[in-house]
Amino acid sequence: MTICYLKNINLCTVLFFLTANAASQCIKDSDFYSITYRGLDKNHISFATAISQSEVISLTRHSVFSDFVTKFTSQGKVIWSNEYIPDYPFDYWWQYPWYENTLMEGMTMGNDSTCFIYGSTTEHGTTLNGAGPPDHKAGLILHLDKSGNVISGKYLGNWRTGYSVNNLIQLPDGNLIVYLRSHFFPYTSKVLCIDAAGVIIWATPLQTNSLYKEASTANPVMKQLSNGNIIVENEMVRNLDDTLQYPFQPPIIVPAPLYYFHFFTIDGSNGHLLEEYSYQCPPLTNTNAPPDFVPRIKNVTELPGGNLSILADMYIPADSVIFYNHRIFSRTVVNLITNMDGGFFLHFAYHSQNGPIVLQNAWPTGNNGEQIALAVDSSSQQLVLFKIAPDAHIEWSKSFANALATPNLSGIAMEKQNNKGFFLFQTDPELISFHVSITNDIGNIPCTQLPAMTIVTEEFPWPWYGNKVYLNMLLPLDIDFRYSPFLFAIKAHPLTQATDCQYQQGCCADVIDSLHPHIISICENETYTLPDNTVVKKTGTYYTTLKTTRGCDSIVFYNIKLLKSPSHLTTSPDTCMNGASSIQLRALEGYDDYWWNNILSDKSVYQIHTPGNYTVKVQNSCGSKTATIIVYDRCDFPIYFPGAFTPNGDHLNDVLKIPALNKNKLRRLSIFNRWGQLVFKTTNPDDGWDGRLKGIAQPIGVYIYFLEMESLSGQRLDQKGTVVLIR
Repeated sequence: MTICYLKNINLCTVLFFLTANAASQCIKDSDFYSITYRGLDKNHISFATAISQSEVISLTRHSVFSDFVTKFTSQGKVIWSNEYIPDYPFDYWWQYPWYENTLMEGMTMGNDSTCFIYGSTTEHGTTLNGAGPPDHKAGLILHLDKSGNVISGKYLGNWRTGYSVNNLIQLPDGNLIVYLRSHFFPYTSKVLCIDAAGVIIWATPLQTNSLYKEASTANPVMKQLSNGNIIVENEMVRNLDDTLQYPFQPPIIVPAPLYYFHFFTIDGSNGHLLEEYSYQCPPLTNTNAPPDFVPRIKNVTELPGGNLSILADMYIPADSVIFYNHRIFSRTVVNLITNMDGGFFLHFAYHSQNGPIVLQNAWPTGNNGEQIALAVDSSSQQLVLFKIAPDAHIEWSKSFANALATPNLSGIAMEKQNNKGFFLFQTDPELISFHVSITNDIGNIPCTQLPAMTIVTEEFPWPWYGNKVYLNMLLPLDIDFRYSPFLFAIKAHPLTQATDCQYQQGCCADVIDSLHPHIISICENETYTLPDNTVVKKTGTYYTTLKTTRGCDSIVFYNIKLLKSPSHLTTSPDTCMNGASSIQLRALEGYDDYWWNNILSDKSVYQIHTPGNYTVKVQNSCGSKTATIIVYDRCDFPIYFPGAFTPNGDHLNDVLKIPALNKNKLRRLSIFNRWGQLVFKTTNPDDGWDGRLKGIAQPIGVYIYFLEMESLSGQRLDQKGTVVLIR
């Protein structure tokens, strides 16, 4: 059956006719969907990217310091949607560290259908009573598998520093290139190369001349080029007025803030800085541009022959005066053609037939330097998608309605697998809804598509100053941060969806069966292999995509639980009441059930009120184990130690060791001969001296022992005495 919610009856008739003729082949290249999603709070899509099987994953901010990640099918159905928060709950007033204000800056796809989320958190080292070091910002990297489970979390920071991860790419060899931004004086950021084992292969310190610093609201852009080098672009700001000097003229004051595009290339094999350029952007102070506007690079594409095309969102002059007197500016999409190191030589601006447009995102397409850009038309708030050829001219454009009817529209677009159609997200940071248009294979969607808007291309000069920002090439490297594990907890973030309009071939539809997952348990050191050959060894919810006979997706979920082996059970040591009305006994956490003295509990902690022998048993399909904890009435006991032993081989009193009737804990037993020579030492109460030193039987006589023990209450107990060796 053809599903068609279109107002144009004639178009529905045509689509139905096409469906009837193509149903036997189940051709789905004409499918399209217009869907509105609603979340728990305000929803603003900050990143999205297409992955294998035409699935799409997005990063969404729903409050100032809260983000969630969602994965969609090719038809816009939600596979999973989760928040990821630091798993360090603040339980006690004296506790530190603790974390808040966790902010995810961006997302990038891995080489194997996984994804990396990166950003920062505020780490508190000061407890509520004022103890400990001050709080600081630390960088975070979150690595997710295709099912949204946490593969690993990483922390980059240290006390009395301040860092955030503001970009990340994965190289074909699996290494990560990480941009670690510094937020503390002297503001030395770093580009890191980290391998899969967590080893830092190289690190490049980045510190500019003192008048310039990174624009904190703009993230750098990084890309590996075909020659293996890494190009990095960053927005820099000067907060001090500049001065232009011309002969026979008074100094010309250029008011701050002044922004600069700063490009540099790094040798991908060793991190050495190779080349750098910087370009001042048009000064916008005292103009019609918003005072808080920051120009931003959105995409870098390598062109045939080795040049680069760099797309930026910025204002350029719209009045006809000398460059330092411009007061009227227009927001445009700018295409900067550079050499492979970032040196400008051509500059193009794109605007719509109506006037200014605002670049949202862009990406390379095909293999010949083409790229596709998404912009918002400032006058109509329509989305405009257009393709840019390697020579900078526009090949085509498409326009789409503002489905949210908001004056603050922003968008994210990406191409579906094999360049067959697009996902277009429409979002507004003040709305709880966002919209997705999923086009057919040729990029059309009658639900929201409008007549194509003409994009005008203009070449323009760049008279503003260059190469004022430069890096300190002789700066020594200081690894003042830790790269260590970080725990994340997963919290479901549900979304509801309503289909506004769609056309779908009637032969089949994608199905997500989340209500009937397969329940699988595995033991430690075991794995489970999903039908798509994904090997699972951790607890989590996983999915696999199966194809129906007519080519649609059937998504099946697996709830896999890793059972803790009972053989690993440990407990708190023997202890004592010492007049207390109650004490707690503890067993290793992580088991579903605990049998404390044959009473079932789901707690690893057991409260007792009287002395005695207490048992705890854990049992699952991986085995069973019982442990015993002895609780004494009092905590301090006398020390018992023999006065003699007879190592003569008759198996009677042959070994000098701590008697079992000792209730105290051994710290160390040392035995010396009459000349003060150490002949035996142990910290294990089960070990004893057999009367030999280096395999040689020692003579009969008196030996001195020194016994260091600890009572059950933790008090140190020492005893010195003599023991006689008899044969």
